[in-house]
Amino acid sequence: EGAESVESHLGHRFAVLDPDLIDIYEKMPRAGSYMLKKDMGMILGYLGVGTGAVVVDAGTGSGALAIFLGNVAGTSGRVYSYEHKPEFAAVAEENVKTAGLGDVVSVGVRDVLEGFREDTGTVDFVTLDLNEAWKTLEEARRILRRGGRIAIYNPYIEHARLVHNRLVELGFMEIQTLESVTREMEFRVQGTRPKTSRVGHSGYLTFARKV
Repeated sequence: EGAESVESHLGHRFAVLDPDLIDIYEKMPRAGSYMLKKDMGMILGYLGVGTGAVVVDAGTGSGALAIFLGNVAGTSGRVYSYEHKPEFAAVAEENVKTAGLGDVVSVGVRDVLEGFREDTGTVDFVTLDLNEAWKTLEEARRILRRGGRIAIYNPYIEHARLVHNRLVELGFMEIQTLESVTREMEFRVQGTRPKTSRVGHSGYLTFARKV
């Protein structure tokens, strides 16, 4: 509640709005690299995360993906996010609280290369944003329920290939690796064209399903 707009000392008017999830994402403190909205959107869509989902997220970073997962899973769901760097985990935990998802998303300090703490077959979805994600796939398979899905983010195609090969070895199905490239349009009097300044490649997303 309050003023709908304010005027700057230069006479420009600005709308006053309550911050939503996108505002929080855009302004939250960063710890290392962070996942872009285009990639998080693909993860949510290709996994099919819904209300009440139990998700394990490894490689928390700033907590962006964990926050978006928690927003979809809702209060009846749970997101367990693990980060091996304590200073990153501390930033992510504060970002989760700012997003109002402290009761849904938990951030823990853990090197998941040493294994996950979850019981066998108790998790609906796993997301991995790790340097050597292929080394965690056997453990990820263990905690996934039958039919559960996994998403792995890799910045390099060589790492995506290692992930793909390991998923095949472990008997995962519906394996696919995708890249999202978006272009924002620019509307001018002269005509319309894609903006010349844009984000091209960010990472490769590999999806698979446990059977």
